[in-house]
Amino acid sequence: MAKQGRVRICGLGVYLPEARLSNEDLEQGMPWLETSSQWIREHTGIRERLVASKDEHACDLGYKAAVEALELARMDPEDIDLILLATNTSSYVYPAGAARIQNAFGNDEQGRLRMRRAGALDLQQGCSSWIGSLGMATAMIKGGQFQNVLCIGADVATRMVDWTSRDAILLGDAACACVLTGDESLQDFTMPAFEVLGHFMRTDPVQAEAIRQPGILRVSNNPLDHLGKDLNPSAGRLREQLYGTGFFPDLEKDEPPFFQMDGRQVYRFVKRVVPRQGYLEVLRNAGLLEDAPADLGLAELTSLNDIKDRDERARIAAYLASKVDLFVPHSANLSLNQEVADEMGIPFERMYVTLQKYANTSAASVGLSLYESLRQPSEYATLTKRDGKGEIKVPSQDIVTPMIGENEVALLLSFGAGNSWNYLVTRRL
Repeated sequence: MAKQGRVRICGLGVYLPEARLSNEDLEQGMPWLETSSQWIREHTGIRERLVASKDEHACDLGYKAAVEALELARMDPEDIDLILLATNTSSYVYPAGAARIQNAFGNDEQGRLRMRRAGALDLQQGCSSWIGSLGMATAMIKGGQFQNVLCIGADVATRMVDWTSRDAILLGDAACACVLTGDESLQDFTMPAFEVLGHFMRTDPVQAEAIRQPGILRVSNNPLDHLGKDLNPSAGRLREQLYGTGFFPDLEKDEPPFFQMDGRQVYRFVKRVVPRQGYLEVLRNAGLLEDAPADLGLAELTSLNDIKDRDERARIAAYLASKVDLFVPHSANLSLNQEVADEMGIPFERMYVTLQKYANTSAASVGLSLYESLRQPSEYATLTKRDGKGEIKVPSQDIVTPMIGENEVALLLSFGAGNSWNYLVTRRL
């Protein structure tokens, strides 16, 4: 196969579970979390999250999103050369969930596997996984090895958390999928396509265990089953009260197989490192900085991290932000998203947010936001800031971010486990 030129994202699809778990549900049904709907909303921006049914696994969500992706791209399963499933919540160590999705598309009239020409594998890079898969697929298409790659991001994140811990409130379940193609003959898509202009991936493993999950995922850990249970915080051993003695091999000796996060460490890392490493580099690789004023000195810069003076760094960031029509960050926490956007010089009115409706859907979050940016504006409220007495210091502000327009540039950003982060620059065609 000849090397390819332009790579396009087409047929972006999603799957959203039906069950909703609101902040009010958590406040009333899980009092042991000692939180309130208002606290969750004002500290994270989240109002509710979606929860997969007991018989839905990550690959099931991913398959349903992939079906929509192929329909919108007007492609058949036979057209796919490679399936990349970005997930952190596979029900199996092996076989790969991507192979199960491949098999779910079934056989043709001759009894042959419809995706018989495709390879299939899973990628795991925490919440960074889906954008990582897009970057890898782009490189493989441009290298001439593949032509049509199905990239799926799917997580049942509500099952990987400890529902006796307040961190559990951050997560929700969802899936996204799209096809990356190097086939220039394909034009008749049902939805607008995006051209991939540049990708940046990096990992800082020094403090990689700030986000971790030991052991194997427990698929029976459904938060809807925990609502209304009668737990007594004063009696201690909340985890044993909620899950029973048979859920873990040994509650005293074994580390529970749940997602664990040092939130403060992650927050500091993302705020300090992510806006300064990758922002300049990916826009330069995308060819968007050729008109940069000479006095900015971008030709000598390898990274914004080289600039120690805060005012000078802000001046350069403001120029970089002028090249971005829509900023689509990972749905981690609205407070962190606001800090990152401020550091990058991007107004909130250009930041597309969906975590208020879906919470942190892990690998699916950026694709879910990009999907909605083609269909409707984003309407959200910035976080209320209070003083030590609980009085409002900075009131919440209602933000409306428009849909992405034709020929506009979208900057996608994800960050996650292993202190990994990915930038992807795309242009809506």
